[in-house]
Amino acid sequence: MATIDDLVAGHRQELEQQPITWRRANWGKLWEAEANLPGRDVLDAIDAEVSGDGAGTIRRSWIRGLADGDPLVFLAASTIWGFGNYVRRGRPALKAMLSTADVAAITSDIIEAARRDASDGFTALFDARGRARIKRLNIAFGTKVVHFAGYDHTRPKPLVLDRRVYACARTLEEPAPVPNPAAYTTGEQYRNYCAWAGEVAERNGVEPEFVEYVLFMDGKDGQ
Repeated sequence: MATIDDLVAGHRQELEQQPITWRRANWGKLWEAEANLPGRDVLDAIDAEVSGDGAGTIRRSWIRGLADGDPLVFLAASTIWGFGNYVRRGRPALKAMLSTADVAAITSDIIEAARRDASDGFTALFDARGRARIKRLNIAFGTKVVHFAGYDHTRPKPLVLDRRVYACARTLEEPAPVPNPAAYTTGEQYRNYCAWAGEVAERNGVEPEFVEYVLFMDGKDGQ
């Protein structure tokens, strides 16, 4: 069994060049079929990113910058980044998100909450009954939104929590407070995970998002 420090030391990939596949035609089919669906501007935005400074990929830092603009372009970009190659699953999920009533206002509320605190951002994903406020924006994809919105604004820095991250954390020699995203999860549990990753990052001289990245890369059995 490895420690989290072993995993961090074993990865040398540049996080900003994390390979994210982009095929405009595949995602464009969503708006071809749903002409009135908002967020279409994301297509041109990602085209410019991939052919420009992104050098063939969609950078995390670029998506973070989108959180200051159109909330639906930001939501669409973070979802497209998250699905990557899985476009056939991604299109119906993104359609459901963008079709949610008051989706722009809810997304803006999540962004504001994520910039106050990781726990607030996580909690803002759900209503009082624990249901996703935006259709299909579950923990795995909701924490992507919280991560991109809040990463440059608060500590502990919010991170993505998905089943690959959780699967890898379960294999570590030392227990890690990474909650199971398939089970009921509280804002406090999510914040504890982010704080733990921040501590790991500090002692290894890396960014907290790199800790999440190595967990994701080594958690393939959870996919």
